[in-house]
Amino acid sequence: MNEYETEEQQVEALKKWWKENGTSIVIGLVVGISGLFGWRYYEQQNYIHAVHASDLYMQVLQSTSLKKIDDKTMDLNNQLINEFSDTPYAALSSLALAKIEYENNRPEAAVAQLELAVKHASDESIRQIASLRLARLYIEQKKYNEASAILSQAHDAAYDAQYEELKGDLHAAKGEVEDARAAYDKAISLQGLAAGQWLRLKRQNLGVDKKTENS
Repeated sequence: MNEYETEEQQVEALKKWWKENGTSIVIGLVVGISGLFGWRYYEQQNYIHAVHASDLYMQVLQSTSLKKIDDKTMDLNNQLINEFSDTPYAALSSLALAKIEYENNRPEAAVAQLELAVKHASDESIRQIASLRLARLYIEQKKYNEASAILSQAHDAAYDAQYEELKGDLHAAKGEVEDARAAYDKAISLQGLAAGQWLRLKRQNLGVDKKTENS
């Protein structure tokens, strides 16, 4: 036997059920549709944000290609840092400016840009590259404590050889010959056949390790 004997009873039951549950169903549909469109809007805004940052970065590169940095270029870089530090372009812009500042014999300005790149890098690879360049400049400026602090930080194993080479540079600059030899040897060992001639020359200039010579 059917639960409801007449169509009228079924209709009345449906009306009652809708009265009790219809509001929650409508709300659920509205929330679901709003969430879908909200996510699409969020994705679209992120895309627009990234495209804008990319455009600003390309303008910075156009300026640096001329080997000069004017007020407009600095304003573009500052805008990237202040408004787009969640994209890779902020740190990349500072890296580009640091290179030109260094080539134009303005090491302090180059350091300032590299410090910004490290601080605002949203990508770990960019942060590592900026950190290595910054450590190198610190060594040139005899800011050994600052360089040592960077080279003591945790980093991806892919950069081990570069960190060891810079540790060698730091020890050599401080006159710590044995430590410099050890660091260079480790860097050469990590790089293997890919070890550069400049790295090998720096190690060669430090002579033979006394322990190795006496063994």
